[in-house]
Amino acid sequence: MQKTSVSVFLGISIDGCIAGENGDLSWLAELAPDPPEATGYAALMAQIDTLLIGRTTYDAVLGFEPWPYAGKRVVVLSHRDFIPRNGEERREGSVAAVLAQLAAEGCRHVYLDGGAVIRAALREGVVDSLTLSVLPVVLGSGVRLFEGGLPRSDWRLDATRQLPSGVVQLRYGKR
Repeated sequence: MQKTSVSVFLGISIDGCIAGENGDLSWLAELAPDPPEATGYAALMAQIDTLLIGRTTYDAVLGFEPWPYAGKRVVVLSHRDFIPRNGEERREGSVAAVLAQLAAEGCRHVYLDGGAVIRAALREGVVDSLTLSVLPVVLGSGVRLFEGGLPRSDWRLDATRQLPSGVVQLRYGKR
């Protein structure tokens, strides 16, 4: 069985927040108006075959029009049932266990989305690629990506670039 490649791609504030108070994401579009083609997001979406997202993220993107993951398999990591609106499926268990299931089903490249899922994946050591787009803002409070309880993990800086909006993008690979 071939190993599934696991990528993280997200916007983050200078002080490490991936969402503001109460999960607010409005600052992302306000401060990073670069189109998905310029950020590399469109290229990533063309490469992946599956998204593994957390329930909070899933609930947040349900209100987006159009559905941001059209044409992709979306797996929601959740203990709570839901009624799929766009063909999503629910899974339970550790990120590593779900990734093993997805690999057995033929998934080759998974994009992780959602703070809790990403933190769990970092704890479990299953993230291969970490792309952080650092927005020029200090939020002061909100949902932090790197909270306590994460073990040490070593990364290799593969690329840096500045986008037209002033966002600095850092792409890391697992050592």
